[in-house]
Amino acid sequence: MNKKWIAFLTAGVIAFSCMTAQAEEPARRSITVTGTSEVTAKSDMATVNVSVETSSLNVKAAVRENANAMTSVKNAVIAAGADASKIETQNYNVYPQQTYDSKGNAKTKEYRCTNTMKIVVNQLSKTGNVMDAAVEAGANRIDSVDFSVSHPEVYKDEALRKATEDAYRKAKIIAAALGRNVVNVISASDDHVNVVPYRMMNVKLAAARAENDATTPIDPGESKMQGQVTVVFEID
Repeated sequence: MNKKWIAFLTAGVIAFSCMTAQAEEPARRSITVTGTSEVTAKSDMATVNVSVETSSLNVKAAVRENANAMTSVKNAVIAAGADASKIETQNYNVYPQQTYDSKGNAKTKEYRCTNTMKIVVNQLSKTGNVMDAAVEAGANRIDSVDFSVSHPEVYKDEALRKATEDAYRKAKIIAAALGRNVVNVISASDDHVNVVPYRMMNVKLAAARAENDATTPIDPGESKMQGQVTVVFEID
């Protein structure tokens, strides 16, 4: 029994000594820095959002007319070069719309049906043709045209690397201003890497084709990948 108690007490003393040593270990000096970056890439794909809006005094008629028009739009954009496997409905809505006279009395009630479709075009050169085909087939609104890259992973990695380098650069500047040196990395976290597509502004419904039978011009621009990391550096 005595031997067991001696062993138990010895282990306790050792554990207490280790805890005391850890508690007495001085806190490491550190600075926390956020690094950011932006990498640009030439766009190689487009996403077009088009809508068909129909209205009628009869709700079934409004829905039926919309369905027929959207079917025509879908077939037309596929024929013009859109990726058939990447066409999807973004929004569908049917609602009544009441009109009033000058005295505020209810007049006619119409039913409006709106269907918005997302269309992916993998060949940029066909984007204008797809837009024109959608309008000619019955789309009466182009909501947006976004240009992006089909394989953003490489650019995301580059954005992350540059954000980390930016954090290290900032840390050295701060440390030097304090009369210190960066000696180690305590922790690092990837805050985010965002893909910012280029959005074509002032989209006009097949304006060029309506005027001179030409394809609607497009401006693909450049997509951006933005990275941000937070790193805690140890300084001496």
